Parts: sequence; structure tokens; C-alpha cells
Amino acid sequence: MNQSSVIFKAKNGQEIEIRSPYENEAQLVLDMMVDVSAHSPYILSTPESFKQKTVESQIKWFKDCQESDASILLAVFNNGRIIGFCGGHSYKDIKRRHRAGLGVTLHPDFRGIGIGQKLMEVLLDNMKRFTGIQIIELDVMLNNQQALRLYEKLGFKKAGIFPKAFILPSGEVSDNLTVVPS
Repeated sequence: MNQSSVIFKAKNGQEIEIRSPYENEAQLVLDMMVDVSAHSPYILSTPESFKQKTVESQIKWFKDCQESDASILLAVFNNGRIIGFCGGHSYKDIKRRHRAGLGVTLHPDFRGIGIGQKLMEVLLDNMKRFTGIQIIELDVMLNNQQALRLYEKLGFKKAGIFPKAFILPSGEVSDNLTVVPS
């Protein structure tokens, strides 16, 4: 699935663009994820794991999602800089193909000014059009209070908890909360 450009103003007045990433932006996405994962304990991957990914594998991922009716990738731009990234996809196995999951990340410098909410709204609007999807779900660390407030604001409700699912780099343990839109 492909998303054309959506432009809006953040609460701080900056112009923000959300759209599907282009092939020539694959390295920019990887660089942003290295940076964000180094500054956020809530990203599942590490900077080292993002550094191991190739531009070619990113381009293939971009193309596969653009050609799919049940996957989407979105990038967030501010003055030509990628500051966020998200994706949603349906599960492929027969028993879960009615469900779709998503992941979202936003650079810490751009949180709290309405970008995450707009990004989630654009992502969810696209995912609702996925073929055969009945349930959209999202996993979040219970320690990530800022994200939890956003998901609650967007109408998500608790669906289940997996105790002690994550051990953060600090050694702190976090439960995993699965949430679904109401």
C-alpha cells in the first residue's frame, strides 16, 4: 500500500510531512532508526542491529509493502529530515490473517507536539483498508507511559498483558500490553 504526501503543522508550528518512503531514502531511514534506538529504551532493536541491515533489504521491504494490499510503511519528515517511521502489516498465517499489527517510532526531539497522533491516524486509516482485516493490534511496554497516553487518546483499549516480557538496557523489567482500537 502506498500513502501520498500528507502535510500538516505540528503544535510548535513546524511543517511536517507523512508519506510512504522512496527507495532513495532507505539509508536515511536506517540512519534515523540507529539514532532513535540509541536514545529510546522502547525500541525493540538496537543501533547495532539497524547498522547490520542493508540498503538493498530496505528497498525490497519498501517495494514489497507498496505492492501489498495488507502492508504499509510511512516516514515522517521535517525540513527534509526523517524524524519518524512506522509500519503496519497483516499476519500471513491462516489462523491470524484477520489480524494486523503495527509499530511506530518518533525521534525524541519531536514527541509531545502532535506528530505521533497524526502519524497514528494516517497509519490506522490505511490499515483499515487492508484486505480481510478485522482486528488491528499494538504491543507496547507498560513503562512507556507517553505512548500509552497517546494510544488511549486514540481510543485503544487493553486486550492483554504479558508479564515481564521485556528487559530494558537499564535492567528494568517491563510487562507487554497489547491494545486494540475500541
